[in-house]
Amino acid sequence: MPKFDVVTVSHENAATIQRYLSHGFAGHDNARLVVVDNASQDGTVNKLQAVLADHQIVINTDNRGYGIAANQGATAGHQAYIAFINPDCFVDVDAVSSLVDYLHKNPEIGMVGCRVLNQDGSIQSASCRRLPTFWRVFYHMTGLYRLGLPGINKPADCANQSASVEAVNGALFVIRRDLFERLQGFDEAFPLHFEDLDLMKRCLDAGYQIHYLAELQAIHLKGHSTQHDSMVKQWKRQGLKRYFKKHRPAWEQWMVNRLG
Repeated sequence: MPKFDVVTVSHENAATIQRYLSHGFAGHDNARLVVVDNASQDGTVNKLQAVLADHQIVINTDNRGYGIAANQGATAGHQAYIAFINPDCFVDVDAVSSLVDYLHKNPEIGMVGCRVLNQDGSIQSASCRRLPTFWRVFYHMTGLYRLGLPGINKPADCANQSASVEAVNGALFVIRRDLFERLQGFDEAFPLHFEDLDLMKRCLDAGYQIHYLAELQAIHLKGHSTQHDSMVKQWKRQGLKRYFKKHRPAWEQWMVNRLG
């Protein structure tokens, strides 16, 4: 079984970090966990230090955003595969090992994700995703996707079968290190939100496939770290605009800049 690095970015995750660590990444023979903490003040760091060795924790004195911190964590490792997992996403280490093994056996695939469930066992809408276009974002924001129009997230029944997809859930995915480094990691101009979709778009543009495996699953609590709602909304707007500036036609950029 190939070895892999696990990178987790934490910020104010004291409520979930012990449950996250209980899934075996800290002591697994094939996995090396690195947690990058973005200036938590709620006891998250103390809980990490009680379980992890010093070389497994990177402590930032300010909140640098997800992309910068995730790149820090990736740089701290050296294995051929990197699993990025949110600290409020709970998955058995053996399931992640299976994702890594899938990549190892399929060199044409650059990235792989799995079924992501809510706490109650229902399927999260973002398990299988489409890359943003203006109309997909518009249908999503207006709720017209409920009428069957294609939004960002694919219909829930799509999550029941493995497939090649445009994007997987950013709370948990595995990527080849050589591809990640070739793409120069996450675009650090995305503070939070859309940096995962940007990476997936660049993965596809580089000629690799992204696969979704329905037989493996994780539970994701969705945004359980404590962030101010106004800041999150601002970061989402900033990320959306940057994604469209990088990847979409000028008319779509103009339209997105005028969305609420």
